[in-house]
Amino acid sequence: MPNDLAYRRWLLALALCAISVLVCIWYVDRPAAEFFNSNVRPYPAWIWLDRLLAPLVAVPVAALLFQFGAGLWLLIGRRLASWTLTPLVYSSGTIWAIAAEFVFKQILGRGSPDPTYLANHLYGFRFLHATEGWGSFPSGTATIALTIATITCLRLPRWRLIASILAGLACIGVTVTNGHWVSDVIAGILLGACIGWMTVAISGSSHFDKM
Repeated sequence: MPNDLAYRRWLLALALCAISVLVCIWYVDRPAAEFFNSNVRPYPAWIWLDRLLAPLVAVPVAALLFQFGAGLWLLIGRRLASWTLTPLVYSSGTIWAIAAEFVFKQILGRGSPDPTYLANHLYGFRFLHATEGWGSFPSGTATIALTIATITCLRLPRWRLIASILAGLACIGVTVTNGHWVSDVIAGILLGACIGWMTVAISGSSHFDKM
């Protein structure tokens, strides 16, 4: 059955992601962070990458404002226009992504590349004890970027190439600037893709039982 096939593919993706994350934690993360710190940080590209990532902060704000605006519009007795459905799907997925990555970060308590590892020489996880500098896994940037990209691929397929490129650049940027470990980004990619797909699926009325 199609659903069974999709579920098997998801399990395979989850297994591959878990293996990739473990390999990166053991063998890739620290050498990559040290390489970027030595070979990228001294150059202007580091500053420009930081500046390019800065506007991403506006995405969660826009998502929250749109949800509140839609809710208030309904509260005063108005109906939502049909064009608002897609923005509502985007905002719902973004908020879900923010909540998911926040919860995982608090549970896992992983030290960040900079400054926890590069400056303080600390590496590892503090499970259920996330404090400042210990909330790196998974990457929120990757989670949100892939959520938006996945929703775009499913709802606005003609924009899928641009969305995929922008999501890829965001993931690369946050890795190269040592905002996150490589494994953080890999986990965020899978988490965001899952949230994006589930958000679109839940928004479809065909998945509800008929009364």
